[in-house]
This record gives sequence, C-alpha cells and structure tokens, in this order.
Amino acid sequence: ALLGHVCALLHNPNNTSREVSRVTSRLEEQAIAELAGMIGLPKTAQGHFTSGGTLANFEALWRAINRMDKQLDKQFGCSFLSSGPWKFASAYQRATGNIFEGPVVLVPQNKHFSWEKAVSLMGLGDQAFLPIALDAQGRLCVDDLKSKIATADRQGRPILMVVSVAGTTEMGEVDPIDRVQDLLDEYRLAGREIWHHVDAAYGGYYTSMLDDNDLESKLSPQVRAALRAIGRVDSVTLDPHKLGYIPYSCGAFLARDNEHYISRKFGAAYLLDNNNSRWSATLEGSRSGAGVTATWLSNRTLGLNHEGYGRVLAKGIEARELMMAELKRRVPGFLPVLPVDLNIICFSIAPARSKLTEINRAMIGVFTKFEASPNFSISKTVLNDRDYSRVMMRLAAQRQIEIDDDHWVQLRLVLMNPFVACKNSKVDFVQEFVSELIEFWATI
Repeated sequence: ALLGHVCALLHNPNNTSREVSRVTSRLEEQAIAELAGMIGLPKTAQGHFTSGGTLANFEALWRAINRMDKQLDKQFGCSFLSSGPWKFASAYQRATGNIFEGPVVLVPQNKHFSWEKAVSLMGLGDQAFLPIALDAQGRLCVDDLKSKIATADRQGRPILMVVSVAGTTEMGEVDPIDRVQDLLDEYRLAGREIWHHVDAAYGGYYTSMLDDNDLESKLSPQVRAALRAIGRVDSVTLDPHKLGYIPYSCGAFLARDNEHYISRKFGAAYLLDNNNSRWSATLEGSRSGAGVTATWLSNRTLGLNHEGYGRVLAKGIEARELMMAELKRRVPGFLPVLPVDLNIICFSIAPARSKLTEINRAMIGVFTKFEASPNFSISKTVLNDRDYSRVMMRLAAQRQIEIDDDHWVQLRLVLMNPFVACKNSKVDFVQEFVSELIEFWATI
C-alpha cells in the first residue's frame, strides 16, 4: 500500500478524467471491480474512490435523492431538485391537499455522524431522519424498521433509503443486513422499491474471511449471514484506509449496476470524454490516484479473499479473543458489551451492585491515565440512554447496577494490528495491557 501510494504521488494523477490520469483511471476500474467481487456485488457493479466513508455516504444519499426526484416529477409534474423543494412543496399541496413534510432516511441509531452531515448538506433538515431503534445487542431492530416504514407511509413522506451498518463506530457491530434485505425484497415483490445502502466503511473487508470454514468459524453465524447479504443490496460504502490498511485518505462508493450508479451527469467543455469519465457523475471533482494505486497494488499482493486479507483480519479476531480471555481472568468486575462482532472490545469495570455514576467516574479516571501513558493508545465511547437504552438495561441487569446516569462510559480497544498476538513478538501486548489496566484501576 505504501509503495503504491508513493509511486502514484510522484506522478500526481488527478482521477477527474482520463487525460490527466491515464494509468490510475484504469487502475480505479480494476480496483473497484475487485472490491465489488470481495463483497459479493454482481459483475455489473460500478463505483469510484472517495476521500473517505463520509463522502461515500454522501454519494449514496445524493443518488437516492435523484432517484426520488425522478419518481416525484412523474407523479406530480414538478421536480424536487430542478424546481426546488419550496416550489415542489406547493405543487404537492395543490395535488394532495396535504403539507409536504419532506423525504426521510431510515438510519439506525448506531449510525455514523456522517449521516447527520449528509442531510444537513443536502438541505433536508434534521427531520429527514426516522431513526431505527436498536435491539438489546445494539444492532438495528428489524421490527422497528418495518414500523418506521409504515410511519413514513402514513405521513406521506417518500423514503430515500434504508441504511444498515456493517461495523458500527462505537462497537464494531454488524446489523442484520440479511434480514433487512429480506424485508425490502418483500416490498419489491409487492411492486415497491426501497434503496438499501450498507455503510460498511469499517466492516466490509471482513467479507474476505468468508468461504473458508476455519476463518468463518471466528465470526458468529449472524455476522456471517449479514456479511454474505451485502452483495444483495443497492449500494455500499467501503474504507480501504481502515481495515484495508491503505494510507489516508481512501474511501470507496460502490453500486450494484450502472442504473444505481449514474444518477446525474454534469459537463465541462475543457474536459474530454464527458460521457465515460467518472468526474461527471461524482460529488468530488478532483480525486487523487494515490489511494487507487495503493488499493490496487494491495489487492493484487495480498488478495481480497480468505488466503489474503481474510487471514490478516482473522489475526485481529484472534487478538480480540486473547484480550477478552485475559481481561475476564485477571480483572474483577470486567463487564464487556456483548456480543463482540468484529475486533472492537468495549467494556467497563463494574463491581456488582454499584452505581452507574461511580462506574463512569472510574472509567474516565482510568482513560485519563492511559492518555498520559506512552505504552498504549486506547479510546473511549459513551452509550447514551436515547440510543442504547436496551443495551444499558441488559448490562445493568447482569451486575445489579443502579442506573443513576443517562450514559455509560466504555473503554474501547480496537485491535487492528495483526501482530498484536504474534508469537514471535518480544512483547506480550495482551499481558502488558491488562497489567497496566490493573495498575491504573488500583489507583482510582
């Protein structure tokens, strides 16, 4: 990845069009096809590289808005985009007698912050969200999704898209993508199309572990089913600069075919090949070819399958298992947020029958000590009762914790380095980390 990145930087290609990126434009097509194959999209898949997952999510929503606009124009003879939302609202009210409250995006409460940016940027407003509740495991609740679709229908609000997450920001959890797609397939059979986008910025590369019994066994049956279903959806966000181990910044947006990929085109007389260059159908104009080349070379070197990236990512799962076992063995009161789907561990130290305010105070104290320590870099997150109430109640019940706070502070370990549990390392990182945690906890 580093070699490909540096080689491309020396040529400084701009993937805005082929005449200024004769090599990297071709590499982009090949790398996108390879990524699409990894996650199971059909050979008709299209896509491009972005500056990261945020822009890739923007791309998905932008296409969904354009698709909705074509449908509304046919239905009401007025375009939401070309005429403007205000003029369209008047046409809608004249035709139906109702006030147009705007379209909605159905996103689970474990969503990445980029979705809030997206609706703000595109002028949809915060009310464009109909949040999907989470179940007791912190994953998208399919029953609530069905309820939210019915709510949008009652309100006369077009559904732009349904979003599932493969690898949530807080805990790396994988939503039941297969069950969500099953539900949307039922609507499709009844004549209704609802766009399904998977934000797999973090977890998408775990599809490389599939089709190998030994590697697959490291993932739960629910996660395996969800990852296999990614190939059935309409569009996907990937971040090679996360678990593809590509230098920043490098994201990717993929759609299952050209119809889903091309939503609107723009022209520029000074650029050649307007019809075939990706710049005319992307939000970003100038795009570096460095991430493209880094990804392309890594794809070819490691392989996007169980023999390549799959083995690398399995090492992170193994490190997670070792860390979980050692924390459970040596740290009294260790309370992880289960299940753990990928390579992220969130936990607190929660003695039985303690108060949540006391736990939170102690966890912040421990985190502050790690921040000052040169040995390990960890993060923290907060589960709030607005989004994670079911998870908090489940955790509290395990230890008879008194919930006297509206959030639960979690220490967060992201085990990305495949060499954390390497037998040839001179340092036992798992043992050293747990020892330091015990030392800090003793001083709180």
